[in-house]
This record gives sequence, structure tokens and C-alpha cells, in this order.
Amino acid sequence: MAANLLFMIDELLVEEDYEDNKYTFATVSAFVLAASLMRENRVRIKGYMESIVPEYSEVNFKRMYRVSSSSFEVLANHFRDYPEFVIKGKGGREPISVEKQLLITLWYLGSRDKVHKISDRFGISESTILNCRDRVLTVSVVHLMDKYITLPVGNERRVVKDRFEWRNGFPGIVGYLDGTHIRITSPKHNPKSYVNRKGYHSIQLQAVCREDMRFIDCFVGFPGSCHDSRILRNSDLFTKGPEYCQEGHILADGGYPLLNWLMTPYRDNGHLTANQRNFNTLHSSNRVIIERAFGILKGRFSHLQYLDTTKIETSVKIIMTCCIFHNICILNADSVDEFFGCDEDLPNLQVNTADPDAIGARLKRDNLATNLQR
Repeated sequence: MAANLLFMIDELLVEEDYEDNKYTFATVSAFVLAASLMRENRVRIKGYMESIVPEYSEVNFKRMYRVSSSSFEVLANHFRDYPEFVIKGKGGREPISVEKQLLITLWYLGSRDKVHKISDRFGISESTILNCRDRVLTVSVVHLMDKYITLPVGNERRVVKDRFEWRNGFPGIVGYLDGTHIRITSPKHNPKSYVNRKGYHSIQLQAVCREDMRFIDCFVGFPGSCHDSRILRNSDLFTKGPEYCQEGHILADGGYPLLNWLMTPYRDNGHLTANQRNFNTLHSSNRVIIERAFGILKGRFSHLQYLDTTKIETSVKIIMTCCIFHNICILNADSVDEFFGCDEDLPNLQVNTADPDAIGARLKRDNLATNLQR
């Protein structure tokens, strides 16, 4: 129909004598109306949730929904406990089960499918798909974030230190800090501020991870043009970091300031000592943990490769929910190898700024460098 419509419009435009033209404006108008009423052929899967999903093998279930069936059950058990999921059917319709709402959201997070395709798969309207997604996102952020993304304390913090030191002998590490860009569509307000150094719109996820790649602190939402050090100073981590680290420290790359609780590498000016080079080497080898965590996060939940939502608030909820689900999967010993991919992020420019009162931080770093060489 589209080809016929274009041909008729062309005929009308080139003919000088409209009376001799067999295609009248009325005819074209009728075709335009018909074309506007025609929708893309939609094939809805009948009984997908009831008949097809239960037949998936464990391998296929994980391939489809990005989590194991046991991790899915852990998530479903959480959501069953919250009143937001006690939903009554409307107009005689059956209410949508917690399991179905969770599967819808997992499919949304783990694929690049548009909403209308997810609607066809699950046999419900596009607006209902978005309602289910928003419900899961909100409940995750409100009820699960403080439970699954938290800084270790007491004996658990000592465990983190010991396991980091076991890797390569670097003592006192209680986490690794880094940031990653999440590509987004151009926002309505202040779009230029969201353009990062590579020229695309993004929001940033600042995260600290522990030795097993779980995120223990997340801060999301700053525009892509903001520098890492500015984001840090506006996050809760900047104020609670000293108390959390105590005598230990979080490692971070050269885009962050050197602080007594935040150890960054020496800036390579071509004249580093052997101790300083060794410090940088061991420091860098621990960075692979946060890089791998970001790679798995984006590999498992591939929707994070590009968020086409129009609201920044929704994008923030999507990212935080993915971080929560990431942690739950790790705690549930959900294998991650099939999701690991390189996080093609922006390299941090070496800044290595320090507070005016950071003499103590420099002395601490020098002492660490000396002791690591022994």
C-alpha cells in the first residue's frame, strides 16, 4: 500500500491538469486514511506464560530471562511479600501474577526488544507492560536496595579486606570505586549537559564493588558531562567513606581525588620510583574486579546498552534495579561467565587531584608503596 500511495502522490504532483489525472485527491485521501489505520502485522503468542515458559529447560530459561530459575524464585518470593503486588483484576479480567510481572520486567531488562514486541510475547497491552515494569522497578528500589546494596560492617568488612589482600598482597582494601556511562536518549531538559566526551548522551553510575563483584554502594543519575570527582563529592559515599573505611581504604583510578580513605595511583610522570611503579601495578590489578562487574551487569541486562526511556527518573530506577538483581544473582551463585563482556567505557583522564590537607593521604600511600615492595 505504501508503494501505491507514493506513486499516486507523485502523479498528482507532476500532472498540471488535475482533471485528466485518474488519481484524485479524494482517492489519495482514502489511501492515506487506510494506511494510517493499518498496523504492522502483529503475531501474539497464545498461552506463552502458561504453556511455553514451564517447558523451558534451565539453560533456555536463563538464556531468555538472564537469571537462573532459582534466582528467579528468590526474586519472586521477595515481591510476593509486598502490598504493591496485591492487585485486583479490572473489568472482570484476571489479575496479573507476580511471576508474570517479574518475567515481563526481566525480559525488558535483558533484551533490546521494543515494548510492542514484549506485549505480543506476553499477550497483554503495551500500557500494561509498562505498568508491570514500573511496579517491579519501584518495589525493587524502595524495598530491596537497602537490603542488597549496603556497605559491609564488622566481621564482613574484615572478610572483604582479607579476600582482597589474598589476591595480590595489597592490604586494607574494602572496595574498588569506579564509574560507567549508560547511554540514554536525549532528555527533554538540559540535553547538552548529558553529552559525554565521546559525544553521546549518557547518565553515570558510580559504584563501589567488593571482591566478589557485588556492588556495595551505588549512586546514579549525574549527566554524562560531569567529572568523576564531582560526582563523588555529591554522593553520600564522600561523607560516609571515612567512617566505613576506618583504617582501610577504597581504591580508585586517577580520575578521583587522593584522600586518606581513597587511594589512587601515582601519576606517571616518567620518573616514578620502583616502589611507586609496583604500587601502581598492584593497584591496577585490583581494578579488573570493578571492570568485570560492570561488564557482567551490562552483559546480563543488555537494555543498559541503551535506555530509550524519556524520563531520567525511570532510567535511574532501571539502572538501580539491575544492580540489585546483579547482587542477588551473585549471592545465589548464579554463574556469570556467559554474560561477561568488555565494558567499553570512557577512560579516565589522569587528574590525581588532592585536597589541600591531603598530606596524610600521600604519606599513607607512600607507606603502602614501601611495604608492598618488601
